[in-house]
Amino acid sequence: MKKINSFYIVIALFFIGMLTLNSFFFQGSQSFLGITYSKVYKINAEKSSIIGNVHVVPGQTVNTGDILVELESPELNLEISKLRKEIQLLESEKKEKDKLLESKIKLLESERTILYGEIANDIRLIQNEIDLNTSLTNQILKGQNKTANKDSVTSLQLEINSIREKGSLKLGAIDIRIADTRQDHEFDQSQIQSEIELAQEELNWRLEEKDRLNKYATSAGVIENVYVKTGEEVKAFSSIISINPEHPSSVVGYMVGSKERNKTLGERVIIRSLEQSELETEGSIIGFGSVVALPEILQKSTAVKAFGLEVFIEIPERNGFAVGEKIIVK
Repeated sequence: MKKINSFYIVIALFFIGMLTLNSFFFQGSQSFLGITYSKVYKINAEKSSIIGNVHVVPGQTVNTGDILVELESPELNLEISKLRKEIQLLESEKKEKDKLLESKIKLLESERTILYGEIANDIRLIQNEIDLNTSLTNQILKGQNKTANKDSVTSLQLEINSIREKGSLKLGAIDIRIADTRQDHEFDQSQIQSEIELAQEELNWRLEEKDRLNKYATSAGVIENVYVKTGEEVKAFSSIISINPEHPSSVVGYMVGSKERNKTLGERVIIRSLEQSELETEGSIIGFGSVVALPEILQKSTAVKAFGLEVFIEIPERNGFAVGEKIIVK
């Protein structure tokens, strides 16, 4: 009887062991292994800026709303200064036009007063002439037992009426000029006010943009890298800081074998920690990848690599898992 080569015995035992492990860990139940992941997010500068104070260092834990970096934009500051100056000049122009209107109205009202006085004076002179003529005529005719001729008096009275009518027209013309002056002023002021409001809207937008230059943490996490230092000038869209979320936001599971490939998109699954069985959450399958070799952390201590179909699972942001933690999906 030929002696069996021990090498082949070892290989056979190893193969049987692998099948046993594979069946035990992956095919004997409706569960499979995976790893938690988080997507590092970077904070960028929206426009060319100068770095002010840097409030964080790598490895530091931050909470939502914590300030990370203060930035200044000389270009933006110049635009804000120009807009403020423009608004100031427009406001001054409005005040100057108000003063100018007041002067014009006073001048027209003075002209109206003078004209009114001239009309009244002309009428008074004619009326005096009428009164004098009447008095003299009455004295002359008194001894002659005759009556005065009213023609001369009537003509003077007509002259008074003419002066009043012409005066009324001239006074009315001045009133129209006053009304037109006020209307033109209101139109000019409305135009200036529109310019002020537009400039103010742009200024408010620029001030909001300036506030947005400062960078804050949008969620809890750990500072991975700080790419800038105080006083440094950065270009638009340059990366300033990268942050790792405090907790993972997704899971990549690996379905080994064919029995487990009955999962569907949107299916709800339970995610449980392999090291802390009481730690679990619920997730939703959002996609499938390709068949790949399992990560080293999931490989068994054998020479043969295990392969599985990638399953991408989304989990709630609020969870107690650590990033890179081994989990089991059920």
